[in-house]
Amino acid sequence: MKDYVRLTGVAASEGIAIGPAFAYVPGDLKPERENISEDVVGEELESFRNAVKAVVRKLSETADGLRESGGEGEAGIFDAHVEMAEDPELHSGVEERVRDLQSPEAAVISVGEEFAEMFAATEDEYLSARAEDVRDVAYQIAAEIMGGEDAGIEMLDKPSVVLARNLAPSDTVNIPKGMALGFVIAEGSRTSHVSIMARSMGLPAVVGVGRALEEALAAEVVALDGAEGYAVVDPDPATISSFEEKQKNIAAEAALLKEYKHGQVRTREGRRIEVVANIGSAQEAEGALERGAEGVGLFRTEFLFMERPELPTEEEQYEAYRKVVKSFGEKPVIIRTLDVGGDKDLPGVDQPEEENPFLGWRGIRMSLDTPELFKPQLRAILRAATHGNLKIMFPMVVDADELRAAKKVLEECRRELENEGSRFNEVEIGVMVETPAAAICAADIAPEVSFFSIGTNDLIQYTLAADRGNERLRRLQSADHPAVLSLIGRTCEAAREAGIWVGVCGEAAGEPAMVPKLIELGVTELSMSAPAIPRVKKIISGL
Repeated sequence: MKDYVRLTGVAASEGIAIGPAFAYVPGDLKPERENISEDVVGEELESFRNAVKAVVRKLSETADGLRESGGEGEAGIFDAHVEMAEDPELHSGVEERVRDLQSPEAAVISVGEEFAEMFAATEDEYLSARAEDVRDVAYQIAAEIMGGEDAGIEMLDKPSVVLARNLAPSDTVNIPKGMALGFVIAEGSRTSHVSIMARSMGLPAVVGVGRALEEALAAEVVALDGAEGYAVVDPDPATISSFEEKQKNIAAEAALLKEYKHGQVRTREGRRIEVVANIGSAQEAEGALERGAEGVGLFRTEFLFMERPELPTEEEQYEAYRKVVKSFGEKPVIIRTLDVGGDKDLPGVDQPEEENPFLGWRGIRMSLDTPELFKPQLRAILRAATHGNLKIMFPMVVDADELRAAKKVLEECRRELENEGSRFNEVEIGVMVETPAAAICAADIAPEVSFFSIGTNDLIQYTLAADRGNERLRRLQSADHPAVLSLIGRTCEAAREAGIWVGVCGEAAGEPAMVPKLIELGVTELSMSAPAIPRVKKIISGL
């Protein structure tokens, strides 16, 4: 078999697919006109506004349809697209250019591209992946202005493996039901929306295969392995047979894992280990519960702040937290306070230009310096705690002094709510152990908190001085390194001495090879992406 027939990328969604290839290669959207005359400015502004209304209506109808059919996670993606289409900054940017006599279709494409480049420039993988969402929304508005039709993916009429340079959510949702067997995509990451949609649809996907996809667009048959992250173009009979064998094994394992999905798990010796989920929005709560999450070990709150022109109000945050807490009932939900830095712009916050934002003004450092950002979030968390079992943890803590400063602000918020007569509940407090300093100082910090949550992604990066986004340093991006294991062990030892529990909420929590090592070191809670939960429960029960 020649090397070029194997496309290697990112394992975005588990599963095996073998079937006919369907190449989806729409052309770039070009504006029909670049300029307009001064006497039609009012008419063209109205054309832009009507196009936005039409796109918002279509997106909202799509979201409602998905929600009715049980696709809450996918519906949330289209809700976010509605917000993008209605973004006042997008509107003002387009309207300003139209008044300067640029055509509305050219204006919305160029403004959308500027917004997309801002997202793409961030070092956060999830936010960087949102660049394609902004482009998608801008293209839909431009196409509506020009009276354009869909690009053709809705014409897929037999079950096929879809090959594309990229797939926007609006493309994916237009695929006729049952016609996609899986996806092989040139661009993207595990957090791009084609990956999220594939996981929600239960379809295997390999993304980020790069330019090699071009050589596969004329393929007749494609076999892909979404767990290993590769695809084979026009495979020979022996290769097809091996993929079919994998398919049978996966189906057998899925049937076996069903019995581990719900309920608590213990090791054979009787040690109780909680298996919980990492989520980034209220929309992800339902999917986590369906896969057997015993709670939320990490609720990332950044996404409430990033995809919008202004900071969320206390009330907006309260509503988002309340929804998640109510979804989980008595099960614990741990909210991490805002963890952004110089790599992500926040509206209304004067952020410095930093050469290395991952070593800069981020996490608890930023929160302590900007009470106008920190206090509304803490107040919203305290209020949401009346609806369930809510806990709070602070990110990027390096010593007990930072923790005490954060607790002092939390106490101020408690007093304010009490004086106002607002309902709130007490919450347990924990810290993220994601810096070597926090692990080394764990014995000093432990008496001041109820729990530790080890963020292995950053702990690996900082301990091994290896940027987690640098592909060349992939061999150093493992929690299995002796230095990282030593810091995890030290953290667990300090927690035992203080009588508190320790969780892990980085990628290592869902890695089958790491689960036994983490439990042996003393970890009692593992928090991961929801699809990994049943397998991890099975591993624990056999330890």
